[in-house]
Amino acid sequence: MSFELDIAARHLSARRSKALSFVTGLAIAGVALGVAALIGGFAVTSGFEIAFREKVLGFSSHIFVREFGVRFTTHREVDALILAVDGVTATSPMTFNEAMVSGRTGTQGAVIKGIEPNRVRGVLTLDRYVVEGSLDALSLPGPDGIPAILLGRELARKTGVKVGDLVTLVSPLRRQTAESWGAEARTPSSGTFRVGGIVQAGFHEYDARLAFVALGEAQRFFGLGDVITGFEVAVDDVLASDVVTDVIRERLGPDEFSVMDWRQQNRNLFASLFYQRIAILVVLSVLVVLASCLVACILVMRVMERTREIAILKTMGARQASILWLFITQGGMIGAVGTAFGVVLAFVFCQGLLANGVELDPKVYGISQLPIVFDIMDYVMGSVGAMVISLLATVLPAWAGSKLHPVDGLRAIQGS
Repeated sequence: MSFELDIAARHLSARRSKALSFVTGLAIAGVALGVAALIGGFAVTSGFEIAFREKVLGFSSHIFVREFGVRFTTHREVDALILAVDGVTATSPMTFNEAMVSGRTGTQGAVIKGIEPNRVRGVLTLDRYVVEGSLDALSLPGPDGIPAILLGRELARKTGVKVGDLVTLVSPLRRQTAESWGAEARTPSSGTFRVGGIVQAGFHEYDARLAFVALGEAQRFFGLGDVITGFEVAVDDVLASDVVTDVIRERLGPDEFSVMDWRQQNRNLFASLFYQRIAILVVLSVLVVLASCLVACILVMRVMERTREIAILKTMGARQASILWLFITQGGMIGAVGTAFGVVLAFVFCQGLLANGVELDPKVYGISQLPIVFDIMDYVMGSVGAMVISLLATVLPAWAGSKLHPVDGLRAIQGS
């Protein structure tokens, strides 16, 4: 152990000044609380980002491909071209139309998504969110010939229906045929569907607005013929979906097709999460900065208290760099102890939240429970950040102590 480290440890453990020891304890507690808050902020913001990404990827594909224009009739040829791209694992055609869902107790606006159940499993994790009934109900004809529909939980609650009940879909426009895309006025059309399942994403926008029917039934009800809205595409590496997106766009033609990955499809959502994460972490970092200011004050007091010792060390041949390193080491020790306590406190706090759970209002937050994620990198980043801030706060007081002239210290000795 170097003499600087040995002296720094002796200074911190000395009990000559009870007031200084008390302030040192406050500094350690301040750093600990700042680190715990910083790591907790990392855990919560990371949890929100991952939770929203899982919800989005449960109902939105890695990549979405649609043709510019109204009628996507060449989808079979396009399907083959997409599947030939390296990194693509599956595709699923879909339609997207708005309608009114009428049940026993009310009528609600909804977005009706037409899917092929067997193919959609390759691109979405929709099965995971079917809490009642089954996704297979869409592909199985009912005993009375009535097609099935899956409703979001909130949508089912507001319309007062459950699995097995009948609902009526009302389209704002009369059924259109492949040739009837004119602008003339049209009368609404309606159809009866049987609820085959309830879907719960925990994401209020999906649960309150989304419904699923078989692709063929959607095309029939909305009079689409053989037209689809677009393709949902799955890739083998979701975080590298932008690379595959560029390849598909180039192969299909950027002027003819719109190709967007999951980030582009939900740009506003993830941009808001990113800026919220930055804002929260900046605010929480202020706690560590304030605690580091207290560390700096302690070092100033140490320098004033140890004037005679500094003079003696310099008289014995200690270099200025050694004195500088001595006081930086003291500040670093305070920061290290506080950081260690903060990491433990953050772990206990996060595990307690995970064990007990914190309910959220999905209408406000979009999810039903506070998401907490344990990621070792969050702890590393929080600890390193706190240590860097603590060490930076020690530089000026340590520099002032190292510049102290031995004569000033000897005068202090004579004056005592």
